[in-house]
Amino acid sequence: FCLVLSVGATKDMGKMLGGDEEKDPDAAKKEEERQEALRQQEEERKAKYAKMEAEREVMRQGIRDKVGI
Repeated sequence: FCLVLSVGATKDMGKMLGGDEEKDPDAAKKEEERQEALRQQEEERKAKYAKMEAEREVMRQGIRDKVGI
């Protein structure tokens, strides 16, 4: 963990001191794909938890019906 921070900090320090930035012609495309993957994962996570909550509510309602609340 600390190693990653120090390597990243060193890379950023070089940029701040006027060093050349790394040029990746596909950087924008890769970043867009990464953001899309994150959005998709977040949607899947939300759908999973919504489904779980719906199942819990069915269970709760069954208990309420048995108890007569």
